[in-house]
Amino acid sequence: MVAATVVAVLFVLFRTVEQTFMPVAMLLRSVPLVVMTPLITLIFGRELLGVAVIGGIVVFFPALVNIAFGLRSASPQATDLIMAYGGTRMTVLRKVAVPTAMPSVFASARISVPASIIGALIAEWLATGEGIGAEILRAIGGFRYDEVWADIVVVTGVSIVAYAVVGVVESLVLARFSDRPQGS
Repeated sequence: MVAATVVAVLFVLFRTVEQTFMPVAMLLRSVPLVVMTPLITLIFGRELLGVAVIGGIVVFFPALVNIAFGLRSASPQATDLIMAYGGTRMTVLRKVAVPTAMPSVFASARISVPASIIGALIAEWLATGEGIGAEILRAIGGFRYDEVWADIVVVTGVSIVAYAVVGVVESLVLARFSDRPQGS
Protein backbone atom coordinates (compact mmCIF):
# COMPACT_ATOMS: atom_id res chain seq x y z
CA MET A 1 0.00 0.00 0.00
CA VAL A 2 2.83 2.39 0.81
CA ALA A 3 4.56 1.68 -2.50
CA ALA A 4 1.27 2.10 -4.37
CA THR A 5 0.70 5.43 -2.62
CA VAL A 6 4.17 6.70 -3.50
CA VAL A 7 3.80 5.66 -7.14
CA ALA A 8 0.28 7.18 -7.30
CA VAL A 9 1.67 10.48 -5.98
CA LEU A 10 4.39 10.38 -8.63
CA PHE A 11 1.76 9.66 -11.28
CA VAL A 12 -0.29 12.66 -10.18
CA LEU A 13 2.68 15.02 -9.90
CA PHE A 14 4.44 13.92 -13.08
CA ARG A 15 2.16 12.93 -15.95
CA THR A 16 5.12 11.59 -17.97
CA VAL A 17 5.92 9.10 -15.19
CA GLU A 18 2.38 7.77 -15.44
CA GLN A 19 2.44 7.64 -19.22
CA THR A 20 5.71 5.71 -19.06
CA PHE A 21 4.99 3.24 -16.27
CA MET A 22 1.21 2.67 -16.25
CA PRO A 23 1.29 0.55 -19.43
CA VAL A 24 4.06 -1.57 -17.88
CA ALA A 25 2.06 -1.89 -14.67
CA MET A 26 -1.06 -2.95 -16.56
CA LEU A 27 0.95 -5.43 -18.61
CA LEU A 28 2.39 -6.99 -15.46
CA ARG A 29 -1.05 -7.07 -13.86
CA SER A 30 -2.57 -8.85 -16.85
CA VAL A 31 -0.24 -11.84 -16.38
CA PRO A 32 -1.88 -14.31 -13.96
CA LEU A 33 -0.15 -14.61 -10.61
CA VAL A 34 0.00 -18.38 -10.94
CA VAL A 35 2.12 -17.92 -14.07
CA MET A 36 4.39 -15.28 -12.49
CA THR A 37 4.97 -17.19 -9.24
CA PRO A 38 7.74 -19.47 -10.55
CA LEU A 39 9.62 -16.47 -11.96
CA ILE A 40 9.17 -14.49 -8.75
CA THR A 41 10.35 -17.50 -6.76
CA LEU A 42 13.40 -17.82 -8.98
CA ILE A 43 14.29 -14.14 -8.52
CA PHE A 44 13.37 -13.61 -4.84
CA GLY A 45 13.62 -17.12 -3.45
CA ARG A 46 11.25 -19.35 -1.54
CA GLU A 47 11.57 -17.55 1.78
CA LEU A 48 9.68 -14.63 3.28
CA LEU A 49 10.87 -12.14 0.65
CA GLY A 50 9.33 -14.17 -2.18
CA VAL A 51 6.04 -14.50 -0.30
CA ALA A 52 6.07 -10.75 0.44
CA VAL A 53 6.66 -9.90 -3.22
CA ILE A 54 3.76 -12.08 -4.34
CA GLY A 55 1.50 -10.59 -1.67
CA GLY A 56 2.68 -7.13 -2.67
CA ILE A 57 1.84 -7.71 -6.31
CA VAL A 58 -1.70 -8.71 -5.36
CA VAL A 59 -2.07 -5.48 -3.37
CA PHE A 60 -0.05 -3.02 -5.44
CA PHE A 61 -1.96 -2.69 -8.70
CA PRO A 62 -5.54 -2.28 -7.44
CA ALA A 63 -4.31 0.13 -4.76
CA LEU A 64 -2.32 2.13 -7.31
CA VAL A 65 -5.33 2.67 -9.56
CA ASN A 66 -7.69 3.54 -6.68
CA ILE A 67 -5.30 5.93 -4.95
CA ALA A 68 -4.33 7.71 -8.19
CA PHE A 69 -8.03 8.16 -8.96
CA GLY A 70 -8.63 9.52 -5.45
CA LEU A 71 -5.73 11.97 -5.71
CA ARG A 72 -7.08 13.24 -9.03
CA SER A 73 -10.57 13.77 -7.66
CA ALA A 74 -9.54 16.89 -5.75
CA SER A 75 -11.74 19.92 -6.22
CA PRO A 76 -10.55 22.07 -9.14
CA GLN A 77 -11.75 25.19 -7.29
CA ALA A 78 -9.67 24.39 -4.21
CA THR A 79 -6.69 23.58 -6.41
CA ASP A 80 -7.06 26.87 -8.31
CA LEU A 81 -7.40 28.80 -5.05
CA ILE A 82 -4.16 27.40 -3.65
CA MET A 83 -2.35 28.03 -6.93
CA ALA A 84 -3.74 31.61 -7.08
CA TYR A 85 -2.25 32.30 -3.64
CA GLY A 86 1.16 31.11 -4.80
CA GLY A 87 0.94 27.51 -3.65
CA THR A 88 2.93 24.79 -5.35
CA ARG A 89 1.76 21.45 -6.69
CA MET A 90 3.10 19.88 -3.48
CA THR A 91 0.94 22.26 -1.43
CA VAL A 92 -2.10 21.29 -3.50
CA LEU A 93 -1.22 17.66 -2.98
CA ARG A 94 -0.78 18.05 0.77
CA LYS A 95 -3.72 20.37 1.48
CA VAL A 96 -6.33 19.22 -1.06
CA ALA A 97 -5.52 16.00 -2.91
CA VAL A 98 -4.43 13.81 0.01
CA PRO A 99 -7.45 14.62 2.22
CA THR A 100 -9.74 14.13 -0.78
CA ALA A 101 -8.11 10.78 -1.54
CA MET A 102 -8.54 9.34 1.96
CA PRO A 103 -11.75 7.44 1.09
CA SER A 104 -9.95 5.92 -1.91
CA VAL A 105 -6.96 4.98 0.23
CA PHE A 106 -9.19 3.19 2.69
CA ALA A 107 -11.19 1.53 -0.07
CA SER A 108 -7.86 0.23 -1.35
CA ALA A 109 -6.93 -0.96 2.11
CA ARG A 110 -10.25 -2.79 2.47
CA ILE A 111 -9.57 -4.58 -0.82
CA SER A 112 -5.89 -5.13 -0.11
CA VAL A 113 -6.09 -6.69 3.34
CA PRO A 114 -7.98 -9.83 2.31
CA ALA A 115 -6.22 -9.90 -1.07
CA SER A 116 -2.80 -9.88 0.59
CA ILE A 117 -3.79 -12.89 2.68
CA ILE A 118 -4.90 -14.70 -0.47
CA GLY A 119 -1.63 -13.71 -2.16
CA ALA A 120 0.33 -15.13 0.76
CA LEU A 121 -1.67 -18.37 0.59
CA ILE A 122 -0.94 -18.65 -3.13
CA ALA A 123 2.74 -18.01 -2.48
CA GLU A 124 2.83 -20.64 0.24
CA TRP A 125 1.03 -23.09 -2.01
CA LEU A 126 3.09 -22.51 -5.16
CA ALA A 127 6.44 -21.27 -3.92
CA THR A 128 7.38 -22.25 -0.39
CA GLY A 129 5.56 -25.49 0.37
CA GLU A 130 5.12 -24.20 3.91
CA GLY A 131 2.40 -22.39 5.83
CA ILE A 132 -1.37 -22.59 5.68
CA GLY A 133 -1.49 -22.49 1.87
CA ALA A 134 0.67 -25.59 1.56
CA GLU A 135 -1.11 -27.24 4.49
CA ILE A 136 -4.46 -26.86 2.74
CA LEU A 137 -3.01 -28.54 -0.33
CA ARG A 138 -1.55 -31.42 1.71
CA ALA A 139 -4.81 -31.85 3.62
CA ILE A 140 -6.77 -32.04 0.37
CA GLY A 141 -4.35 -34.64 -0.97
CA GLY A 142 -4.73 -36.68 2.21
CA PHE A 143 -8.54 -36.42 2.20
CA ARG A 144 -8.40 -34.60 5.56
CA TYR A 145 -11.27 -32.25 4.81
CA ASP A 146 -11.78 -31.38 8.46
CA GLU A 147 -8.31 -29.77 8.38
CA VAL A 148 -9.11 -28.02 5.10
CA TRP A 149 -12.23 -26.48 6.58
CA ALA A 150 -10.44 -25.57 9.81
CA ASP A 151 -7.74 -23.77 7.79
CA ILE A 152 -10.38 -22.00 5.72
CA VAL A 153 -12.22 -20.88 8.86
CA VAL A 154 -8.97 -19.51 10.37
CA VAL A 155 -8.02 -17.65 7.17
CA THR A 156 -11.54 -16.26 6.82
CA GLY A 157 -11.57 -15.17 10.46
CA VAL A 158 -8.22 -13.41 10.13
CA SER A 159 -9.44 -11.68 6.96
CA ILE A 160 -12.63 -10.51 8.65
CA VAL A 161 -10.77 -9.20 11.70
CA ALA A 162 -8.20 -7.38 9.53
CA TYR A 163 -11.00 -5.91 7.39
CA ALA A 164 -12.79 -4.73 10.54
CA VAL A 165 -9.59 -3.13 11.88
CA VAL A 166 -9.22 -1.21 8.61
CA GLY A 167 -12.85 -0.10 8.97
CA VAL A 168 -12.24 1.20 12.51
CA VAL A 169 -9.09 3.07 11.44
CA GLU A 170 -11.00 4.46 8.45
CA SER A 171 -13.80 5.73 10.69
CA LEU A 172 -11.35 7.43 13.02
CA VAL A 173 -9.30 9.04 10.24
CA LEU A 174 -12.27 10.16 8.16
CA ALA A 175 -14.02 11.56 11.25
CA ARG A 176 -10.88 13.58 11.99
CA PHE A 177 -10.62 15.00 8.46
CA SER A 178 -14.30 15.22 7.61
CA ASP A 179 -15.80 18.60 6.87
CA ARG A 180 -19.22 17.45 8.10
CA PRO A 181 -20.33 17.99 11.70
CA GLN A 182 -20.07 14.92 13.93
CA GLY A 183 -23.22 12.84 14.24
CA SER A 184 -24.63 13.64 10.81
